[in-house]
Amino acid sequence: MMNDLEFRQNLLTEPQQSGLCEDAQTPERQRLLNDVRQQDNDLKAALTVPVPANLQSRIILNQSLKDFEQRQRRRSRWHLAIAASLAFTAGTLLSFFTLDRGQLGFSQYALAHVYHEYSTMTDAVDEKATLATFNSKSAVYGATLTRNIGHIYYVNFCDFNGVKSLHAVFAGSKGRVTVFIIKNKVKAGAKEKSVFADGQFDGVTEQMGDHQIILIGEKGEPLNIMETKLKKNLDWST
Repeated sequence: MMNDLEFRQNLLTEPQQSGLCEDAQTPERQRLLNDVRQQDNDLKAALTVPVPANLQSRIILNQSLKDFEQRQRRRSRWHLAIAASLAFTAGTLLSFFTLDRGQLGFSQYALAHVYHEYSTMTDAVDEKATLATFNSKSAVYGATLTRNIGHIYYVNFCDFNGVKSLHAVFAGSKGRVTVFIIKNKVKAGAKEKSVFADGQFDGVTEQMGDHQIILIGEKGEPLNIMETKLKKNLDWST
């Protein structure tokens, strides 16, 4: 049988070992055994933190957003360098590389914005917003949607790279279409419409009066349909 010192040392070293019960033959040792084992169980319970169900997807999303931003920065530098050397190249290359730098930056930021909120809002939320709700917010930009052009999953203001913008998510022909309205006018001589894309999304940005409209949808979404609806049904008072 262990003496008191040995009993305490073994108990504190490994509280759950079965042999301790045989040596806890006095009330003092039994109380000590119960107390130490209870503390050990409480500590194990406190250290057992359940892993959130969506932790993996959130980690992947954050990493994808970082990778996307890095790729886009590299592409921007490459595009600007090629544009300088191919200034007289005809056709689509010329139209792409002569985009206004601010406009190109908006398209990049719009994609990053959609990626960042994809699993929590863009592809998930449904506030069932009404036409009146949309117009109450679009009125800030002097715009009124004269009729319903589809289910509105979400509409609110957001910070768009330091500029207050209207952020809405509509039901498109195949999936959801994210729409940004930003008070910004392209520089004189710059193209008023451009398209952009990556491996998952297609997008288009177009000037409407003093505002830029940016539309983003999943690959295969006919953005021209939503674009036409907005052109026909957005009434600009300013």
